[in-house]
Amino acid sequence: MSRFGFLTAVAFIGAITSVRADEQVWTVQSWPGDIDLIPCSAWSKAPDGSWVLTGGSIKLGSETMSNIGVKGDAAAHKLDRECGAKKK
Repeated sequence: MSRFGFLTAVAFIGAITSVRADEQVWTVQSWPGDIDLIPCSAWSKAPDGSWVLTGGSIKLGSETMSNIGVKGDAAAHKLDRECGAKKK
């Protein structure tokens, strides 16, 4: 790899890390029981009816999870009740 290619790769990784560091992280103790700790503004409703967490990530225990989507379970039903009317 050329020196320029290496520097470009390092800059790209640094930019991604910086964006991820600015993300909101919600710490929950139980799932889906604590889903109401995450504001409706952090969720988007997809065309297939699922809810996708677009405003950050969730920390459950020692795991931090991003790219969360829920459909047809208790979490999705709770989001439908709490956030559905706000997202229409």
